[in-house]
Amino acid sequence: MTREKKLLTIDRLQSLEKHYQKQPKALKRLQAVKLTLTALKQKQLPQKPLPQLLFSKRQLERDPALLPLDEAMSELRETLIQTYGIWFLPNQAFVADLKAYLNGRAVIELCAGNAVLSAALQELGVDAQPVDNLDWQGQDNERPKPWTAVTQADAFSTVTKAIAFKKQFPTGDLPLFLMAWSPNENELDWKILKVLRASGLSFDFVVIGEKNQATNSKRFWQQAELTKPIELNAHYQAFDAFQDAVYQAH
Repeated sequence: MTREKKLLTIDRLQSLEKHYQKQPKALKRLQAVKLTLTALKQKQLPQKPLPQLLFSKRQLERDPALLPLDEAMSELRETLIQTYGIWFLPNQAFVADLKAYLNGRAVIELCAGNAVLSAALQELGVDAQPVDNLDWQGQDNERPKPWTAVTQADAFSTVTKAIAFKKQFPTGDLPLFLMAWSPNENELDWKILKVLRASGLSFDFVVIGEKNQATNSKRFWQQAELTKPIELNAHYQAFDAFQDAVYQAH
């Protein structure tokens, strides 16, 4: 029998706060997660990145009383997916960093899902255009509920159209293309990088994911020339077992 996946709730977090009220490190984690879930319920991103929520093996061995808390914290990612249709967790400080990085350019968020990142960028006045095919069949959450209007379109065709438009009207820059937590079972990310390279145009392709692990295709990680922009990773930090980061792909 498959064990039912647990989800975090505010009530459960408050119960854990009472249990760990004399342990400041535990309370810090609980309060940060509670603020995050409260913000998401209001269709807002948390103000800042979460701390690392999980304890090390050594910490758990030294203090087994932390095990229930560690188990609860490990359930946050599934809660984000099931409740909010969010596979990754940006925050407002990161969004501000991304706006500065864009320096006035437009951004197209490919495979945008519920477009939480685009919605936050739009609130800051950025020309952010989320694109998704809105076909979530077979995903852990099959009910898209976008935070802003999403253009229903294929990611690859969106990129090829942007390239064709730029070649027809050479003034200005290509928009920055951003893809977060792309599935690892197809090579869409690699197809997009190849067509951008073949265009002969200057481009920016930003990918948020876990290198050689949970996200993106094996071919992409093998073939992409990657950098980790300091300014985009300053406020984007891993909070659980997934070590995702922000990469610039060339």
